[in-house]
Amino acid sequence: MGSLDGKVAFITGAGSGIGRGVSERLAKEGATICIADMDLEGGERTADLVRQLGAKALVVKCNVASDQQLKEAADQCVKEFGRLDIAVANAGIARGGHILELSLKDWQDQLDVNLTGVFLTVQATARKMVECSNGGRITCIASLAAENTGSGIWAYSVTKAGVRMMVRGLAQELGEHGITVNAIGPGVIVTPLAAGIAGEDGGAIRSNLERRTPVGRAGQPSDIAGLVNYMSGPDGEFMTGSYVIMDGGLRDARGPVSEPSEEIVQESMRIMESNTQRREKMQSMLDDR
Repeated sequence: MGSLDGKVAFITGAGSGIGRGVSERLAKEGATICIADMDLEGGERTADLVRQLGAKALVVKCNVASDQQLKEAADQCVKEFGRLDIAVANAGIARGGHILELSLKDWQDQLDVNLTGVFLTVQATARKMVECSNGGRITCIASLAAENTGSGIWAYSVTKAGVRMMVRGLAQELGEHGITVNAIGPGVIVTPLAAGIAGEDGGAIRSNLERRTPVGRAGQPSDIAGLVNYMSGPDGEFMTGSYVIMDGGLRDARGPVSEPSEEIVQESMRIMESNTQRREKMQSMLDDR
């Protein structure tokens, strides 16, 4: 028996990256998975992985920046499975830029997805949890960037710092319903979103990151998934309103950063080209609300 047998988990941004890793881990523990994502192709790939583990899966199209889409997705989840016990507000985007150049749209899109999207996810799923009267566990994915920031990434940091503070208030309001709310601050995790700083397998950027990280490696979605599983399971019952950093010690690392070698420059250019293609694809989905 798994620790989450009989539970139903609603996970946003589950079509790739951390969301996919969380889906697989919770499925291994016996949970049924509702995959909420704008990218239905990615969602179906995650669903296939979940079903291969012997768990049930449902894919629902959901743009977390849309109140209506989130409500419909949560409704569909409960209609299909009869309950909603676990929610993971994971969907996120990153739009960098200097204050003199950052567009209002890039600023607003980040707020809409990373901050308002978390609010809407928690609201829609918590309402269902209250209706079902089974309590619940909610985990919001913030970032190490909620604490550390800098030129070009501060706008992203603002949204994640907001999530960090949000869960503290949400925990106070939802505790009476048997619902816990926590946040995780991942460091550099090997996902499409973090490709620019995680680098390629065996590449110079990854090597530099691993050298600077005390545990000696980059994070994997499975690392974050393990912590989500803890927060969602019986051992996490007394934990709420918390923000936990999981970064392999990178926050306090003081190792030297390598000078941009030709190898790093070439790798960065390849990643930038791939990221541009991915962003164009995802932007059209994001604008469809």
